[in-house]
Amino acid sequence: MTGSKRVSYFLEDSLGGYYYGPKHPMKPHRLSMTHNLFLAYDLYRHAEVYRPRKATAEELLEFHTTEYVDFLTKCNVKHASLMKVHAKEGQKFNVGREEGDCPLFDNLYNYCRLTSGGSVDGARLLGSGRTDIAINWAGGLHHAKASEASGFCYVNDIVLSIIELLRFFTRVLYIDIDVHHGDGVEEAFFCTNR
Repeated sequence: MTGSKRVSYFLEDSLGGYYYGPKHPMKPHRLSMTHNLFLAYDLYRHAEVYRPRKATAEELLEFHTTEYVDFLTKCNVKHASLMKVHAKEGQKFNVGREEGDCPLFDNLYNYCRLTSGGSVDGARLLGSGRTDIAINWAGGLHHAKASEASGFCYVNDIVLSIIELLRFFTRVLYIDIDVHHGDGVEEAFFCTNR
């Protein structure tokens, strides 16, 4: 391949405004900081910049269970008393547990849809040959399981992206460069011929 690579960059700056809580190590505001560096160093001049759309419930259901996605749709609230009701229901989905790693926070469902929408669209661009590199800093949420949240991850955008890529390719090589096990991705494909 000759010439420069086509880069697609996804970021919705509002993602930096989501808040996991005061003592939680996941800090979405780092996404805004990364985006600001991307702009400050003029990297946007070398990429097609996209604002991610919200993934649809149908897209989430490509991997996640109906019961879990239905629960997440209820988690698009700001009212504290409703949050408590959903936190009780969320126990079976590992969401909102006291001292848990997947807290319930304002507009959780929108957050999940935005983080996964960019990854799915990046996969579509890659699969269709319209880009060579797709970047979604908000993605990589590799711990979420089909029917529960895990390890700060509510929706597994990696699995959704692999499913999308499998529409274009027979096989997909997934390399996880995080320092620990991407167990949600492994569980999704371990017992398949993929």
